[in-house]
Amino acid sequence: MRRIHYLTCALLALSWTAPLVAQQPTGTIRGRITDNSTQQPIAGVLVSVGNRSARTQPDGRYTITGVPAGSDLVHARLIGYTAVNQPVMVTGGDTVSVDLALDAQALNLSAIVVTGYGEQRLGAVTGAVSSVSDSQFNTGRIISPAQLIGSKAPGVQVIENTNEPGGGTSIRIRGTTSVSAASDPLYVIDGMPMGTGAGGGLTVGRDPLNSINPADIENITVLRDASAAAIYGSNAANGVVLITTKRGQSGLHVEYTGNMSASSVDRLPDMLNATDFRAAVQQHGTSGQLSQLGNTTTDWFGQVIRTGRGQEHNLSLSNATETSNWRLSMGYLDQDGILLGTTLQRATLGANYEQHLFDDRLRLRSNVRASRQHDVFTPGGVLSNAAQMGPTQPVYDSTSATGYYNWPGATLTSADNPLEIAALAQDRATTYRATGNVRGEYELPWVSNLRLNVNLGFDVTAASRDQFRPNNVHDQYKGTAQFGFQNRSNPGQQNGVFETYLNYAAPLRIAAGTIDLTGGYSYQTEHGEYPYFQATYLPSSASIDRIILVPDSSQVTNTLFIEDYKLISFFGRANYNLNDRYLAAVTLRRDGSSRFGPDNAWATFPSVALAWRLSDESFLSGNRSWLSDLKLRYSWAKTGNQAFGNYLWSSTYTFSTETACPQFGSRFVCTIRPSAVDRNIKWETTRSNNLGLDFGLWNQRLTGSFDYYVKNTDDLIFDVPVCGACNLSNHVTTNIGSMKNNGVELGLNYRVAEGPNRGLGWNVSFNVSHNTNELTRINPYADTLTPTRIPTGGISGGVGNTVQIFEPGAPVNSFFLCRQAHDNAGKPIENTYYTLKQNAAGDSTTTGCSTDRDARAFHDPMPKWILGFSNYMTYGGWDLSFTLRAHLGNYVYNNVASNQGTYQAITANASPRNMHRSVLETGFTRENVLSDYYVEDASFLRLDNITLGFNTQLGGEAFRFFATGQNLLTITGYSGVDPTAGINGIDNNIYPRARTFVTGVTLQVR
Repeated sequence: MRRIHYLTCALLALSWTAPLVAQQPTGTIRGRITDNSTQQPIAGVLVSVGNRSARTQPDGRYTITGVPAGSDLVHARLIGYTAVNQPVMVTGGDTVSVDLALDAQALNLSAIVVTGYGEQRLGAVTGAVSSVSDSQFNTGRIISPAQLIGSKAPGVQVIENTNEPGGGTSIRIRGTTSVSAASDPLYVIDGMPMGTGAGGGLTVGRDPLNSINPADIENITVLRDASAAAIYGSNAANGVVLITTKRGQSGLHVEYTGNMSASSVDRLPDMLNATDFRAAVQQHGTSGQLSQLGNTTTDWFGQVIRTGRGQEHNLSLSNATETSNWRLSMGYLDQDGILLGTTLQRATLGANYEQHLFDDRLRLRSNVRASRQHDVFTPGGVLSNAAQMGPTQPVYDSTSATGYYNWPGATLTSADNPLEIAALAQDRATTYRATGNVRGEYELPWVSNLRLNVNLGFDVTAASRDQFRPNNVHDQYKGTAQFGFQNRSNPGQQNGVFETYLNYAAPLRIAAGTIDLTGGYSYQTEHGEYPYFQATYLPSSASIDRIILVPDSSQVTNTLFIEDYKLISFFGRANYNLNDRYLAAVTLRRDGSSRFGPDNAWATFPSVALAWRLSDESFLSGNRSWLSDLKLRYSWAKTGNQAFGNYLWSSTYTFSTETACPQFGSRFVCTIRPSAVDRNIKWETTRSNNLGLDFGLWNQRLTGSFDYYVKNTDDLIFDVPVCGACNLSNHVTTNIGSMKNNGVELGLNYRVAEGPNRGLGWNVSFNVSHNTNELTRINPYADTLTPTRIPTGGISGGVGNTVQIFEPGAPVNSFFLCRQAHDNAGKPIENTYYTLKQNAAGDSTTTGCSTDRDARAFHDPMPKWILGFSNYMTYGGWDLSFTLRAHLGNYVYNNVASNQGTYQAITANASPRNMHRSVLETGFTRENVLSDYYVEDASFLRLDNITLGFNTQLGGEAFRFFATGQNLLTITGYSGVDPTAGINGIDNNIYPRARTFVTGVTLQVR
C-alpha cells in the first residue's frame, strides 16, 4: 500500500513538472561565420549551443532554433581553423545575432573539394582524392583539359595518343583496368556526367574533351580510389575526373587573355641521308635501280615539316551579388601543326548562372557550353612516305601531271612523293558540340536540413569528316587503274541525363557527431546515328566539295548505323563525422545497363571507407607544435565497367561487300551474315582495397599523402578469335579473364617561403607512383578449351604480325618476341634467336622465330614509376613556374626501325625505298619483326613547361605578361621520335612531338 502511495505521488509530480519543461521559453541564434584574414564567408562550420547545432551555408550564415533561454556558450568549429567560443544570452521568443570570425590554422584542410553528388572539406575526405586548382595547372598551349593536370597528381598518367594539335588524350588512374573496354575515367563537368569513354560524346579524329575551353576551368578533382568514385558505380571503374568551371566574382569583372605561339619539330626518325642511301643501293640494288637514282639531296621530312604558328584569345565577363552570380566567356584558338596540312580551329562559348531564392532555400544553377571545331588533318601516307622516299630524288617534275616527282612507272611497291600527297589530298572535319545542365536544390520546409536536388543535362554533337584523294596522285594509279576516292561520315549523337536525389546533412540528435545522407536515382540515355559514304574510281574533275561519279565505273558504298543505350541507377551514401576525428563513408549503387542481356543487366556496387585523425588524439598532443595533421584511411569498393560497344550480347547482321558476293548462274547474290555472340557476357568488375595516410607538418607548411592499393578486375571483356566456319564469324566479344594492379603513391607539397609584402614566395610539389600490372587468368572461350595466351599489338607494315600478348603471369600488352642472338662483337645475327630451352641438337639458338616455341613475354609499355615535380616562385611582380616529368621502366617497340631498317627495302621493290639508320648496325637483309632488338627502354625525363611572368598595373588595372616554353628538354635513351609513343607502346612512325614557345598577356578590368 505504501509503494502505491509513493508511485501515485511520483506520477503527480511528473504530471505537474512536465508542462513546465514543455513550456520552457526558447529563442533563436543566427549569424555569419567569416575568415578573420580574408573576411570571406566560410561554409560547413559546425556551430553548436548545448545540444542544438547547425552547419553554415555557402554564404557563411547559420540558424539555430529551440535554444533554451538563459546564458550559454556558442561554439564554432571547423577543421583547418582555430575553434571559437562566444558567450551568449538568449531571451525566450527573441532572436540573437552572433557573428564570429575564425583564424586559419591549416588552410588546405579547410579547402572545399568536389565529390560525387556533393562537396566536402578536404580534411573530412575518407578516400584518395587529388584536387588541382587553376593556379597549379600546366601552362602553355593547352588544348585539352586533361593536359592541365599532367604530372600534378600521384597515380595519374596523362597520355597523348598523338602529338597532333588537339589529338586524343587519355588519362590512366592507377594503371590499366581493362584490355578492351575503355580504361579512361568518367568525366563529370559541373555535375554533368559526360558518358563512357574518353570524354564522352563522339570523335571524328580529335579529343572529345577539346569542346571544353581550358581557360574556363577553375578546378579539377581526381577521385583516385574506388571508394571515392563508387557513388558513380559502373562508370567509375577507371576513376572519376570532376571538372568545375569558373563562376562569377563580386563586382563586374572583365578579363582578356591572348597569346601567340610558334612550334618546331623536336625529333624525327633517323633515316639514311643521300650519301648512305646511294651506297646502300650500289651494294644491294640492281643496275636498274641504280640508274633510277637522282643527283639531288632531298630531306623529305624537311619538305613536309613547318613552323606551326598559333594564336588564342579568351574573353570573360562576370559578376556576383549576395543572391546571384554569372559568368560569360568566349574563346578562339587557331593552331597549326608542325606537319603540312594539320590545323585546328576552335571557337567556344560558355555561360554559368546561379540564383538563390526564397531566403536561400532554393538554389538554381545552369551551365551551358558550346563549341565549333574545324580540323584539317595531315593526309594518310605523308609521314610514311617521307621516311621511305629516296633522298637522292628531286621534289618537283615539270613533266608530270601534278608537277611533283615520283618514281618512274606505276609500281605497287614504290614510295610516293609525300609533298604531293600533302598538297593534293585532303582530310578535314568539323564538329559542333553543346553540353550543359540545369540543377536545382531546394531545402524542404517540413524537415530542417533536408534538400531535394534535381539535375537535367544534355550533350549533343554533330560532326562531319571528308577524306578525298584525287585520281592523279601517284598512290592512286599504281598498277593499271586510276582510283581516286572520297570518304564522308556525318555522325551525330544526343545524350541526356536526369538525376534526382535527397540530401540530409545535420548534427545527430541521438549521438555525438554529424551525418550526411544522400539517396537518389539517375537515368542516362544515348542515341547515335552514324552514316557513312564512300565513292571510288572517281574522275579527274571530282573534288572534295563536288562528288562526280562515272557510270559503270565508280563504286559507291552507303551505310547507316543507329545505336541506343540506357543506364538506370539507384544510389545512396552515408557519411559520418565525429568531431572531424572519426570519419566513415558507405555508398551503394545499383546499375542497369542496356549493353548486357536480361540476365546480366543489373549489378550492385558497394563501398566502405574509414578514416581516423590520429593528430587529434591525446597520445599525440605533445607533438602538435610540429604535427598539424595525421589521418589514417582505409577503403574497400567494388566498381564496374561497361564502356564498350552496344548490342554485343545479341546478333547483328552485316551485308557482304559487293566484291565478295557468290555467283549463282549469271547472278551475284549478296549474303547477310550474323555476328558471333556470347549471350552471357557480363560486367567487368573491379574490387579495390586502399590504405592511405594524410599528413601535415608545421601548420600544414609541408603536406602529403601516401597510399597503397590493390585492384583486382574480373571478367575482362575482349574480342577473341574463334572458328569462323562454326560461328559464321571469326571473332567474338566475351569475358576472358582477370587482372591485378597494385601500387604505391606519394604526394608532397611544401611552402618554402610565404612571400609577405611581395617578398619571395616559393611552393614546390612532388609526386611519385609505382604500379605493377599482371594478367592473372584467361578463361576458356568459344571452341578453345584451354587457352594460354591471346595475341595483340598489330604493327603497321607487318601485315598479320602482332608483337604483344595477353598471357597469365605477365603484364597486359607485354611484348611477345624472340630473344635476339648476337655475335662476339655484339652485332645481332640475322634470323637467329636464343631458344627458351635447348633444342634436340643441344643448341641454345635457332633459326627463325617460332612464337609457339621461342617467343616470351617480357617488358611492357606502361611505366613502372611515374614522377612529377612542380615549382612555383613569386617575387615582387615576377613569377616563375616549371614542371618536370619522368617515366621509368616503360618500353617501346620501334616499328620504324623494324619495318624500314632492312635492305629488303631495296631488294623487294622495283624502286628502292629509304631505310632506317639501324640497318647500318644490323645489316639485316629482311624484316625481323619478332626480334626483341627493336624493343627499347623508353624511360625519360622531360621539362614539360616553364613559364616566366610579370605582373603590374596598366591604367590602374591588373596586367600580366608571360612567356612559356613547352617540351624544351627530353633526356632519354630511346632512339625513336617520342618515348611516350601512344598508349600501347608501338612506334608506328608517329606524328612528331613539337617544341613550343608561347607569349601572351592577361588584362583584368574591375
